[in-house]
Formats: sequence, structure tokens, C-alpha cells
Amino acid sequence: MREHDMAEIAKAAMREIAQQRAKRTGQTYVMGEKVVPDSVKRVYLIDSIRHPAEIHLLRRTYGNAFGLIGVVCEEGVRRARILEKYFRGPEKGLSETQSAVDRFMDRDSDDPTRKHGQHVTEAFYEADFFIDNTHDDPNSNKNLLDTDLSRFVSIIAHDRVERPTIEETAMHHAHSARVRSACLSRQVGAALVDADGTVVATGTNEVPTAGGGVYGERFATSSGGIDDHRCAFRAEAYCSSNREQNNIINNLIEVLPELNQVTDKIDLASRIRKTRLGGLIEFSRAVHAEMDALLSAGREGVSTVGTRLFVTTYPCHYCARHIVSAGVYEVQFIEPYPKSLARRLHSDAIEVTPSKWTPPVAKSISAASVQLRSASDDDKGGVKLNEPKVLFRPFVGVAPRMYVRAFEKTWQLKNKTSGEFEMRAPDWGSEWATLTVGYPELEAALAK
Repeated sequence: MREHDMAEIAKAAMREIAQQRAKRTGQTYVMGEKVVPDSVKRVYLIDSIRHPAEIHLLRRTYGNAFGLIGVVCEEGVRRARILEKYFRGPEKGLSETQSAVDRFMDRDSDDPTRKHGQHVTEAFYEADFFIDNTHDDPNSNKNLLDTDLSRFVSIIAHDRVERPTIEETAMHHAHSARVRSACLSRQVGAALVDADGTVVATGTNEVPTAGGGVYGERFATSSGGIDDHRCAFRAEAYCSSNREQNNIINNLIEVLPELNQVTDKIDLASRIRKTRLGGLIEFSRAVHAEMDALLSAGREGVSTVGTRLFVTTYPCHYCARHIVSAGVYEVQFIEPYPKSLARRLHSDAIEVTPSKWTPPVAKSISAASVQLRSASDDDKGGVKLNEPKVLFRPFVGVAPRMYVRAFEKTWQLKNKTSGEFEMRAPDWGSEWATLTVGYPELEAALAK
């Protein structure tokens, strides 16, 4: 369906919504003609969205009334669920089956071979709210996620006061740092917080500047001019990472006779770029956001041991080793980063399953003594401390893009005379409402 329009699936969903509204309001649906909503509030669920173009079309159409929920799940659990759903008996254990499942999961996350294919990874960051459905309820309770989802509904409905968690605030700081970046490739932000949620440092992926820090923080010269040497603002603006990758690929074609004989060098270079050579990340001029945050703390003499790092994109393997070495206990992220080999290279130091996680504090003698004291006398001889690791886990809760709209005080919360608690919508109505006409019609009606 996306071959001619990447948002075609969203359009199909919108047609279905219009048909359902017509049915419930006693109207006749005619394609291309509007179905006027009545005063009854209704919710329509779309399962599932897999391309950014679909999200942008739905947001432009329904405005703040559109809410996108991003669902995360541990990779091993996802694989097991797919095997259980689509395969039976011995075929589950076949290597061909395992490979098929891996290809299926890779295609779902991002299909690099098809422009109009599925791009869930790219779409995921656009969510308004994130939940984790990794764990099945031991009592087979299908309403296990009701608590998380009810909070999302309460934020929209304003049926109770909701305020941000430490994690949501920290990720909002990371997102704010993210948009500072002028990197030509991507924007990434990070926030380092202590156990109480106090911000220790923030970071963005940006080109370093002499004297400490990165460009964009302070780049006024003593003469009053602007001295900005970021990639986008140089006389010749280009991405050094792409240029160096291309140099390597061209050099490879030149030195290998069997490659140099290929007539279409441009197509050959394009195909080579789709290999891991095109995924090399060491030629970027930018300091990564995680490193910028860690170095910012270091310049101020603030310890990073025991901190938590919130980053908008999963750390690369370069940053991961520095995160571990810096003494960070936990990392939370939103956007996946398929190029990262962090988990493969540092499985001894990184844990991705919260229930199996032992914080690095267990290395200390005092923590070990606590574990020993908690064991019975009969068990002390066999007590084995869990191996301490750094936890890498996906972020859940209100997304940065919805943070201000969700938690800014727009409703009245008390009776101005008695002071008693009282929730009341502002006179101008709910910020979550959708427009029922286009802006030209609304503009004309209000301006007459």
C-alpha cells in the first residue's frame, strides 16, 4: 500500500474512522465527503503504526487529539512470542526458523531495502507515551498494563492530578539537550542525574571547542564576531563521517581488481555502503551526547559514580565502555541504535533485564556484608553475589514531546474562594480537543 504513498495505511485507517463515526451518528458515509462528529466523545484505536509518514499525517489531521503509544519489549521475549505464534513443535528449534524470525524482526524495525517499507525504529521516537509489555502476568491477567495505560488516559481526561516521575523529567532534560545539536546526521541528547533526580550534567552530540565544551554553548570571539566551526556552518558544509566512509569505499574499489573491473562504480559503492563499512562511526567530528554529559561533570569535579544516564538514543559501543568506566549504574534510552555493538562487546558489564540486574554498588565491602548478614547461617557458606553490571533499559512513561502538555498547569485546581480542591477546565476548553474544520474556515469565522 505504501508503494505510491508512504502514508496510505494511515489514510485507510482514517477512512475506517470516518465510516465508524458515520455508523454511530446515523449518517451515510460517502468517500470524499465529511462526516460531522456529534457531541459524544469517542476513542478510536489504530493497531499498528509502522512508518513516520503515517504518524505525521494523523497528527496533522487530528492535532492534539491524536496520541501515539510506543510499546517496548525485550528482544528475547519478542523472539519467543513470535516463535510461539507462528511455529509449532520441533520446527521452533530449527536454525532456519530462528533465522526467519530474526529477519522478520529486522524487517519490522527497519527495512533498508525498501523506501516504502516498515520503519518502526524511525517512527518510535515520535510516540507520546511509552509502555513495556515484556512481562506476562503469572495469573494470566490480560489487564496487566492497565495501570500504565490508565495514567495516560488520566493525563488526557484530567480526572486526577498527574505529575512527572523522576525518569520523565530526566528524559525531558535529555530531549532539551538533544535539540541543541547542529549535527548533520542526527540529534542526540543526554542527562546525567543522581539518585534523587537532580541533574548533574547534560550533553548533546556536537563538535568540541578548545577550552572545553562544545560549540553552541559559547562561540562569541573577543572581537564580537561569531566563530562557529560546526559542520553546518563551515565555508564548505559537509559531514566528515560520510566523506571518510566514501574515501574508504573508493579506496577499497581501487585496490581490489575484481571490484575495480565493475563498470557501474556508483552502484557498487552504494551497495558497499549498505555493509558494515557504511556503519563506521569513528569519523564524526561530534562528541557524542553521553560523552559530553560525562565530560561536563568531570570538568566541574562532580562524581559520576552511582548516577543514572538518560539518553534519547541507545548508546554506541564507544560511549558504552566509557559509561561503564565512569561508574554510571543505569542507562535509559528511547530510540534504538542498530549500529551499536555495546551489548555484544560488553556483555560482562551490561545487563538488559531489570529482574536480573545487580547494581555495581555490590562491589563494595559494605554491600557484600549486607548480603551476607541477610543470609541464614546455613546458607552463608554458599552465598554467591550476583555479578554487578550497568543496566541498559528502555524508557517508559510520558515522552518528552508530550511532557509540557501533560504536566503544565492549565486547569484550575482549587476553588478560588474556599481554597478547596476543585478541578476545572480553562475557559478556552481542553488543549486535547481536535479542530472540526480546517484553519481557513476557522480563520474566516473568527475574523468576521
